[in-house]
Amino acid sequence: MGLTFVVGTPSDVFSPEFAAAVDAELRKRFALADGDEPYHSEELDAGGWMELQLRATSLLGRAPQLAMEAYQAVYVPAAFEGIQHVAVANAADPLQVGSLPALIEELRELASRAELPTDDLELMKLGAHYLEDEDPTRDLDVQTYVQLMLSAKQASARGQALWILVS
Repeated sequence: MGLTFVVGTPSDVFSPEFAAAVDAELRKRFALADGDEPYHSEELDAGGWMELQLRATSLLGRAPQLAMEAYQAVYVPAAFEGIQHVAVANAADPLQVGSLPALIEELRELASRAELPTDDLELMKLGAHYLEDEDPTRDLDVQTYVQLMLSAKQASARGQALWILVS
């Protein structure tokens, strides 16, 4: 299975009818910017999400934003504690909503303890290194961190939501 991070609107990740329902529920609670073109991370092995969660927990002890499941999950540009669960019409499960500023702070703390870069140029160099690696499953936690940090920074700069997609 693949994992991708998308910066954009619900219509960039869901079918039109469901996207409209998700957008309506999110806009009741949060201020979200519209965007022209969505930003997509490199596709990753979905196992990297769990590996990143395990590494974050081992180094930070508690990582509430990274503890989110990679299913119907989004980080929004709003500061709040923990993960909120937002019911959406015609959805079997609620949308998991995390705080983008809190996620970025968790990622910075993780980077500090794991000696990982936070600078955009260094992140892109590390990402390129893994794209060229002969073993695409090497260091899945680091690969996921790199793509998530780059995507989170894009979402923050744009004032848009950051979606986790598993395909």
